[in-house]
Amino acid sequence: MPPAATPPTAPTAPRRHWHRRLLPALLLLLALLLAAAAGARWWLQQQGLQLQGLAWRDGGATLAQWQWRQQGCLAAQGRGLRIEQWQPLRLSLQQLQLHSCAKPGPRQLPAPPPAGLPPFSLHIASLQAPALPPLAVAVSQQHERWQAQLAQGADKLALDYRRDNGQWLAQGSLAAARLAPQLLGHWQLQASGRWLPGQLQASVQADGRQLGYQGDARRGDARLQATLHNRQWQLAATLPQALPLAAGWLLQPRRALQASGDLDGVHSLQADLLASGPQGRLQLQLTPQDQNLQRGSGLLQLDGTDLHARIPLQWADRQLTLAAGEARLPQGVRLSWPQAWQLPLSASGASRLPFRLDYQQLQLRSDDGTLRWSDGRWQWQGALALAGRHAGFQLAGQWRGQLDPQGAHGSPLQLSVRQPALALALALSLPVNGIDPRQPVLHASFDGHYQDWPLQGTLAARRLGEGWQGSLAAASRLPLYSKGGALQLAANWRGSAGNWQLDSGSTLSLAEGIAGNVLLKPLRLHASSALQSDGRGAHGQLVLSADGAVASRWTLPPISGTLQLNGEHASAQLQLPAWRSKLQLDARRHGQGAAGNLQLDTPLSAAMSRGLGFTLQQGQVAGKLQWQWQKQWQLDGDVQLNDVALDWGGVLANGGRGRLTLAARPGQLQLQSDGPLQLAQLDVGTLVQDVSLRLHSDLQDWRLDEVRAKLLGGSLQADSLHWPSSAFQSVRVQQLDLAALAALQNDPQPTVQLTGRVGGTLPLQLLPAGVALQDGLLRNEGELTLRVPATAGVTAMAQSNRAVQLALDMLSELDVNDFQARLAMQQNGLLDAQVTLKGVNPKQNRQPVVLNYSHSENVLELLRSLRIGDEISRRVLSRKQSAATRNPTPETSP
Repeated sequence: MPPAATPPTAPTAPRRHWHRRLLPALLLLLALLLAAAAGARWWLQQQGLQLQGLAWRDGGATLAQWQWRQQGCLAAQGRGLRIEQWQPLRLSLQQLQLHSCAKPGPRQLPAPPPAGLPPFSLHIASLQAPALPPLAVAVSQQHERWQAQLAQGADKLALDYRRDNGQWLAQGSLAAARLAPQLLGHWQLQASGRWLPGQLQASVQADGRQLGYQGDARRGDARLQATLHNRQWQLAATLPQALPLAAGWLLQPRRALQASGDLDGVHSLQADLLASGPQGRLQLQLTPQDQNLQRGSGLLQLDGTDLHARIPLQWADRQLTLAAGEARLPQGVRLSWPQAWQLPLSASGASRLPFRLDYQQLQLRSDDGTLRWSDGRWQWQGALALAGRHAGFQLAGQWRGQLDPQGAHGSPLQLSVRQPALALALALSLPVNGIDPRQPVLHASFDGHYQDWPLQGTLAARRLGEGWQGSLAAASRLPLYSKGGALQLAANWRGSAGNWQLDSGSTLSLAEGIAGNVLLKPLRLHASSALQSDGRGAHGQLVLSADGAVASRWTLPPISGTLQLNGEHASAQLQLPAWRSKLQLDARRHGQGAAGNLQLDTPLSAAMSRGLGFTLQQGQVAGKLQWQWQKQWQLDGDVQLNDVALDWGGVLANGGRGRLTLAARPGQLQLQSDGPLQLAQLDVGTLVQDVSLRLHSDLQDWRLDEVRAKLLGGSLQADSLHWPSSAFQSVRVQQLDLAALAALQNDPQPTVQLTGRVGGTLPLQLLPAGVALQDGLLRNEGELTLRVPATAGVTAMAQSNRAVQLALDMLSELDVNDFQARLAMQQNGLLDAQVTLKGVNPKQNRQPVVLNYSHSENVLELLRSLRIGDEISRRVLSRKQSAATRNPTPETSP
């Protein structure tokens, strides 16, 4: 069989070659595109263009941001660029900012726009250029004809320019308020000329209609005419009518100004300006001295009640020179400059302007200040120094930095304020960077002292309408504190000169500290209403919260209440809840401190007794006191006591009443009775009643004068007693009942019964911890009787010894006509008594009897046992009565 035919092979090789060629072609195309993009980016960067956010959106290209730099200077920048249409080209731009990159040296004529551009239109929402307000701009170009319209609100300027022949026209209107918010009226502008490469010609006329100033009903017109021929320009200004200016001034009608120059400055000036106002009048005359108007002279003259100056001027070589001189200005201000001011007549330049500004006893001076200007912008740079006195304060300050329309920049302003009479010295530091002159926000710090008060703090302020508002944080320390006593003030404030206020919520806090030997706990004042100052004092209400005070011998509990400020007077309603005390306080300015009155109404309680040496149990105190505080505090006044009861180491007193005068100073206190102090009853183990005395004490030394009391059926008197005392002081007793004296033994069946009364002198030494008696003597005051009843004990004694029986028989009944008792007692209370009795026994044929008797006993223990026994009896009776009240038991019969 013949072999089978082989089918033809498919042509795969050519297809494989085509795929192999396509891939390198695509890669090459991509590489070319990347290279083109990189090249374009590199070329744009070389031209100073930087692009960000390039994208394609809604059929058009967008660019988020771009910048154009010329030799490192940012000439223009924009954002929001969008290509909305390609044929013809339509572009929109949200914002365009133009910056000046002019360099020192001759200025060149601006070049006209390039020729051969395709038709396009451009809309700019906001164009910002130096010395111009933001403008809305529409620009179009077609067949070498350019048209533009600039607008801000109702103000518009239309321009038409033909690139082929260079002819241009412009016309528009501008409200005067666009130049300054206070101006009224409007300007009409017409201009024409030719603009070609290397050639620029212009003729401009601006007519001002109904020009004026806010607050002034007067109006006037003005005309400005200017021509430009390449680099040379001329300007003429005329006033057909008087032109109102600020503050009531009026510029008189006349041919006011002629000037000429080139793009780099002014060549000539000729002026005759006359303005009049409330303070006087101002006249400026400039006269050329040659036909070329390259040099000339002039005079600036100010005349008025508060206005005077005569300043010669001259110009030459594009420089204006003001001779050294001075000017008297309103409000008594005097401006002077010690050397001539030289001002270049150019669009950009610099000049040193040293000056002195004097106001009353203050002087502000600058020795190195320099003014620079360029393209409508200006800047002053240098140092300022302030020195002198104002309103009684010595002021000194310095600052170095720059001033421009955007505000101040430089080192913080340093100001020293001193007042020798008030011993006030403050150093203030005011950072000036970032202060906006239109809405200034100030932050200052201060450090110094007022008298003995240190002062530190910070102050923030910003304009609020015609006034200011801000915050104040200040710290000090009360000079009367030896430790602690930090004072903190935190407040928001507002107001204007002569009328200031601290807002509600402002707080003054005083930290814990030691004044003298007193620990004063924290105190806080909170403004519950705005505190207003009218120059004579403060007005408003404060809430007080104080934690009290602690001394070695007394304590003061927390205080709360309200304070009312009314100019130079203040009043307070305070409470001490722990003591149920009420205080009314008023204050007024007194010299360099304060003074006022204090009324106190409080019950007495044991809580008040710390440091007094006794415990108050009850009573009522009402006081009217006067206080004063300058370099230290003092307190004087009267205190009325009623129904006072107290416990003095077991000695009970009640029914106290009287008036005390008080005088207190740091570290000292004086109490003195105004009239007698009285006690209804004093229980020392036996009752002392109807006590009356006069008191003088500093709480360490107690002096009791005109002491009177009733005890043991008789009376006690002393002219003056000191406690404590190292001397023995005489106390007189009269008509003491011997029966009551014998009853102190508290024996229901006494061995000896005495009747009659005695009196005498008891020299007492009042010691800090006891009483001593020396050479005391008691005598009978009338006849006495002595009886020895025949009790079982006495009978037993008589039966035990014959001699004892005879003695007891003689003493069984004795009429005494001579009684003497010599007494001595140690501080511990041990009493030694030597007693002599002389009398007769009426039952023994009136047999004379002399009895010498000695006795020793601890009187303090005796009185203490009597007090303790009496206290136990009272408590038992009290408990029995309470039990009977709680559980009454019915009576039963057997």
